[in-house]
Amino acid sequence: MQDGKGVRKQHSLIWLKRTIGILICVALCGVIGWAQKSENKNEQARTWADLGVTAAHQTQLEALWELKRQKEIQAVKDLKTLNRFAKDSLVEDAKIQETLDEFRAKRKEAQEKIEKIEEELLQTLPTQAQLHLTLFGILDNGVPRRITKSQTGKKTDETPQQ
Repeated sequence: MQDGKGVRKQHSLIWLKRTIGILICVALCGVIGWAQKSENKNEQARTWADLGVTAAHQTQLEALWELKRQKEIQAVKDLKTLNRFAKDSLVEDAKIQETLDEFRAKRKEAQEKIEKIEEELLQTLPTQAQLHLTLFGILDNGVPRRITKSQTGKKTDETPQQ
């Protein structure tokens, strides 16, 4: 009889330990979830108005963004043309030089327009707005933008065919 009571007591202690362990895990997960939820409430989204950006600034920013976008689209088109010239050995040097000069002139003109708009914005935008717009890449931050698709699936380790 003494053996039976000892076995039952050990059996109930094992279940008690397991139950306590499970309750501790549930409580720990609950505390972690509550902490994450309260952390998200502290983060508030910033709006244009919070940064001090006016409607006039927004119009200028949209124009700047569109100008940068058009500059990159045009650059890709021009590079396709230059790539065709590089592959075609029958194109005259004069034609290539003319196209290169046009390409560089368009690029320089677009860059000057962008710099002019950015200078106007930098003189009137609040510091916090300048900071966030620079981080987002709307104002120049020195990091090249990545609008074009990456060339995945193309074989790059092949040697040119002759």
